[in-house]
Amino acid sequence: MEIKIFGGAREVGGSCISVETNSCKIALDYGIKLEGEPKKFPTDFDAIIISHAHLDHTGSLLSLSKHNPTVVGSEITRDVTVDLLHDMVNIQNEKGNFEYTDHHAEKIRQSWWTRDAIALSGMKVKLQPAGHVAGAKVTSLESEGKKIVYTGDICTHDTEILRGCKLDTLPKHPDVLITESTYGGKVRTPRQKLIDEFMEDLLRTMDNKGNVLIPTFAFHRSQEMAKRIDTAIEKGYLPRYNVYTISNLAHKINDYYNHYKALFTQEIRKQKTPFRYRHIKHLYRTAQIEEPAIVICTSGFVHAGASLRLLKDWAGDKHNSVILTSGYLPPDSPLKTAKEEGFFKIEEETFDVKALVKQIELSGHADQNELVEIVNKLKPTRTVLVHGDIEQAEALAEKIGEMTDVCIPKQDDTIDI
Repeated sequence: MEIKIFGGAREVGGSCISVETNSCKIALDYGIKLEGEPKKFPTDFDAIIISHAHLDHTGSLLSLSKHNPTVVGSEITRDVTVDLLHDMVNIQNEKGNFEYTDHHAEKIRQSWWTRDAIALSGMKVKLQPAGHVAGAKVTSLESEGKKIVYTGDICTHDTEILRGCKLDTLPKHPDVLITESTYGGKVRTPRQKLIDEFMEDLLRTMDNKGNVLIPTFAFHRSQEMAKRIDTAIEKGYLPRYNVYTISNLAHKINDYYNHYKALFTQEIRKQKTPFRYRHIKHLYRTAQIEEPAIVICTSGFVHAGASLRLLKDWAGDKHNSVILTSGYLPPDSPLKTAKEEGFFKIEEETFDVKALVKQIELSGHADQNELVEIVNKLKPTRTVLVHGDIEQAEALAEKIGEMTDVCIPKQDDTIDI
């Protein structure tokens, strides 16, 4: 059996890992790295197993659409992935790139198997809940007397809307554990403390009649954030305020979340339409905002869209706040210099920042302690660290080095087992 790392080695994004036996070849994820030149992955797979719908795990599927692939993943992962691919096609078409059309995105929908277990030639594949986002799966493979567990992106702690991965249900003593290491060097503050800090910052800005910009991603983070604020207003933790979402894609994904509410916590499952918010209004454009307001909008890293427009409009006022809840911030995000240096540049224009710019990491990724616990519970013979910058992977490797043989592969490295 041979494992080859085509994407996601020593970096976050573009995940794609091949597992090949004498009779079968599968891909674990088929993602894209949104910045830089897209990588070309092989197309000769018997099946592509998709861990979850984020584009860094699905975004290269369009290139497979001409090859009649077999794609395996959860139902909600299928629905959201296809919508994200349609969105990707539209963005590329607007830039004058017409290589793919909506037809190619729909071909992926038609090729999708919504199964939790499949049998391929000489290989058994099983998918189990991973936490992280709705529909995310841990994949386990058995072939030629060997066992591999691939976490994808994983989270073992519960959030307000989603249950964490239950490690007791995963296969023990795999020959190889392939795990993300996004926060392999980071120990996170307890989640409730972070949520309390987030609410305090909202209250402070609301008391000053200021605006709050909350950049989020359309899938899962938008729904989690909106539900968090809607519930806080409903229970009286926050006063009534103008609260809006701006993202047509997020608005559509809300319907999937209502349809698949069985995926969520017991509290969510009790509600008839949990993601139809009582105190939050969906808007189609920033001109509809009545200030002062809290706005949850895309893009998540403020590269474009409503979040970039509002950052330009609101950053200069000391009564306003910008709150980022992702732990990762790419170097080219305007928020990075806004937070660290008090200004940001868009093309040739410089904007001074007087608003509070704060990062409160309410991540859906496992931190170092959780990742160590995964290794401790599963007891793999060998652990392969992917989907993390080299510093994060090395910090995790140091923590687990006495528990398992550790490998931090490079791009195109092959691992024989």
